[in-house]
Amino acid sequence: GMGIGIVTNTEIEDATPAAVVAHTRRRAAYDEIVEQFFAARPEVLMGGGAANFLPQRAPGSRRKDDIDYGARFRDAGYTIATTKTELDAANAKADTRQLLGLFATGNMDGALDRKFLKGGGVKKFPDQPDLTDQVQAALNILSKNEAGFFLMVESGLIDKYAHALDMERAVYDTIM
Repeated sequence: GMGIGIVTNTEIEDATPAAVVAHTRRRAAYDEIVEQFFAARPEVLMGGGAANFLPQRAPGSRRKDDIDYGARFRDAGYTIATTKTELDAANAKADTRQLLGLFATGNMDGALDRKFLKGGGVKKFPDQPDLTDQVQAALNILSKNEAGFFLMVESGLIDKYAHALDMERAVYDTIM
């Protein structure tokens, strides 16, 4: 009966967030991971990775079929947020109990790009929330469950930046 929340700034299908509810033979099986997210229906699911929720025919999709998981989550009662503005509105509603937040087609942008350099995908997705905004919304929603909750939070961009030896971006995300 406990609530489940998964929050990241990488693609939500990435290894750590996916491992909370999904089990596949290959970590790159993003379509299968999204299918398992829908089957498990965690109360809160936020990050990047919208491309694998979009049907194949949609611009930016990486799915190999025409299943629209955004629509499926919406039909299952989830509030959908694709921007910080939409996240703030969903967070302000007392009746928000399930939230799917997908803020970029791939990984989200880190603090340095969003706040200062305006690089990466910021031109395409200018209204991305901070990881801290996502965590606050997740805590507000999950705390409504009287049985308690489990919340997995990952600032996965720190790891991705460190792999690329991009220490400036890794440090800004660590501070954030």
